[in-house]
Amino acid sequence: MLSLKNLRLKYPDDDRIILKNLNININDKEKVLLLGPSGSGKSTLLNVLSGIIPRSLDIPMKIDEINIDPFPGVIFQDPDTQFCMPKIKEELAFVLENMNIQPEKMDDLILKSMKDVHLNADPSMHVNRLSGGMKQKLAIASILLQKSNTLFLDEPTAMLDAQSTKQLWDLIIEHWEHQTVVIVEHKVDYIWNYVDRIIVMNDQGVITHDSTPKDILDNHIDILNEYGVWHPYSWSYAPSFKPIETSHKTLLKAQQLQVLRNKEALIHIDDLTVNKGEWIALTGPNGSGKTSLLESLMQLIKYNGTVYFKDKPLKKVKDAARNMFFVYQNPELQFIELTVYDEILINYMYQDKASAHQKTTDMLNLLRLYHVKDQHPFELSIGQKKRLSVATALSTNAEIILLDEPTFGLDSHNTFELLKLFNNRVQSGQTILMITHEQEIIKQYATKVLNVQDNTLLVSGGDLDGQ
Repeated sequence: MLSLKNLRLKYPDDDRIILKNLNININDKEKVLLLGPSGSGKSTLLNVLSGIIPRSLDIPMKIDEINIDPFPGVIFQDPDTQFCMPKIKEELAFVLENMNIQPEKMDDLILKSMKDVHLNADPSMHVNRLSGGMKQKLAIASILLQKSNTLFLDEPTAMLDAQSTKQLWDLIIEHWEHQTVVIVEHKVDYIWNYVDRIIVMNDQGVITHDSTPKDILDNHIDILNEYGVWHPYSWSYAPSFKPIETSHKTLLKAQQLQVLRNKEALIHIDDLTVNKGEWIALTGPNGSGKTSLLESLMQLIKYNGTVYFKDKPLKKVKDAARNMFFVYQNPELQFIELTVYDEILINYMYQDKASAHQKTTDMLNLLRLYHVKDQHPFELSIGQKKRLSVATALSTNAEIILLDEPTFGLDSHNTFELLKLFNNRVQSGQTILMITHEQEIIKQYATKVLNVQDNTLLVSGGDLDGQ
């Protein structure tokens, strides 16, 4: 059994108590889904239950009683935080070495674990060359190799496409019969009816509901909506907008473009046109080159072909940056200031110093970041970091905003607020090109869909079957 009695915890330099007088008991072999809004302390609670706090993260906490598994398997929200070795094969071999597996047996086990999670890559490939989704698959492969009695999953499918998400949940469910499993997840449709219990936390880190999936959905859906917690019917409460009337004014054009990775052509594009006021969704399997395409448009990586902005060839990063703003999937890659407030303020200051403070405050309130405005961006939760990175883009005058999975890790409240912001920007003539695996965004909001399939970019309207 896993149990915590009277847990109290707060982060240094944060006046807010994350978890206060929290009690939880999880039975052996029980499957538990932990739900709550962004910043409610779900990941922190997982870190305590798994022993990461305080063994690896020295976070001040007090607790009357604690009973945990000393050797659990953990899949983190950000897979980069758990890799130890530079190459795929070495990362998986590291796990096997710790299990005292004989070297001559390792190759077969490594290849099988990669096949099980549908990680289609050369085992000698460097981990830092993998896409976000492929890294997530590698993290899951390493945990499945451990065969731990207890498994903690923190957004294990957040970076995966729909097909990979289903495949991985099928795989995890197939192997978890004799394991205790605690899950934090936003994409709950796949697992709602497979868990035994659902525990709901509010934004103060307090457990408010603890019951069966059926009872929670039948009798407490109003609370889930109030907290912004994802559930199987969440998208029926999503905002609806008036139709977007896109302009025929061309901003960006790519001709005979080959998106490259290590000199290999990932995507072939004969002709791509991006017009003013479009809301474009870019989708496709993990590792198909979607992020590389956006990096090519921003002149960040080499490519073959020609990219034009308003009929002028783009060749340098600074030329692209005058007109476009790129938000990475990992928000930490682009933070440059020491506080959340300054991270947003800096862009408004370049536009109008007189209104910069008020606009920054409004943006912080809108994206529910005002209470952390004085914190360093790296101290935020994953969801808060994601909102901050999008806020930096929305605080610019860029004509095109490029977004890599902007709603990843967000609760429904914050996702819907971002969608409203995106719609306002598109209605005012700004263009948004976003990578997303979220089917409802593609179906309900996109004016154009770019779909990467078999190294080719396909263009269609706002609804794609099977993606």
